[in-house]
Amino acid sequence: MKPHFLFPVSMMNNRVIDEAFQDQAIVLKQAGFGTSAFDIEANKIVGAQPEPDATVVYRGWMMTPEEYGFWWGWMIGRGTHPLTNLDQYKLAHYLPGWYELLRGVTPETLRLADTRIDGTEWSDELVTSLCEQINLTGWHTIFLKDYVKSLKTGDKPILETPVTPEKLHGLLENMKKYRGTIEGGLVVREYENLYPNSEKRYFIINGRFYGQDVSFDMRAMNLLVRVARDIPSPFFSVDIAERIDGTFRVIEIGDGQVSDLVGWTYERFAAIWQEASR
Repeated sequence: MKPHFLFPVSMMNNRVIDEAFQDQAIVLKQAGFGTSAFDIEANKIVGAQPEPDATVVYRGWMMTPEEYGFWWGWMIGRGTHPLTNLDQYKLAHYLPGWYELLRGVTPETLRLADTRIDGTEWSDELVTSLCEQINLTGWHTIFLKDYVKSLKTGDKPILETPVTPEKLHGLLENMKKYRGTIEGGLVVREYENLYPNSEKRYFIINGRFYGQDVSFDMRAMNLLVRVARDIPSPFFSVDIAERIDGTFRVIEIGDGQVSDLVGWTYERFAAIWQEASR
């Protein structure tokens, strides 16, 4: 595989890579990889064009599946070879796509039936219906999120059951305030007690897993082997944390192209691509 990394163009200057990704792009280029920016509105790739045999790896802001599908089709139309197709992107990006594949090694999760939510209004009927579904799980404490991200600003999205409409409405209002939208839908997860600061991000490229350092906590090895085997995506992130009983748990899966480098240096990220490309 010969990767070429493609970043979004800057909104301030459509001739360069978005400022948030420029340092990452510099390190990848220094490591010997092709890098450039794309401007869909102008229908062009800015900078070095991917070589005919290159595999294009997107690195940038999150896209909805609809946006990614448009981007993927645009890239195919230009004769390039994106690493991740639309089905693979959606599977890793949306929790319901990967959850059943990893059931038993990740917190129990319920996909809430009524997710016709536009992020602006919550009817009394809708909130009551969601509370009923949540309380039927029998879980003592729950964690609410959308298909993609957890709320990390404001009050934590954690509630003890039984959940009342008033409590849930307040949490949904926080999600509206800080997220602006509910992507995909809502899921509720059984809350598990984890050791503080034990969560770490790993990346998996074509079935091989990599940690933030060359050596890492080997107790996560068996879990990483299963995740690498069972998630049919060429490039994704996996967040693993230690529960207080000593069990390692998968907390989140994400498409690697839109995953932040949490705890990673740019140099280490470039190094795993050098290894994966050999």
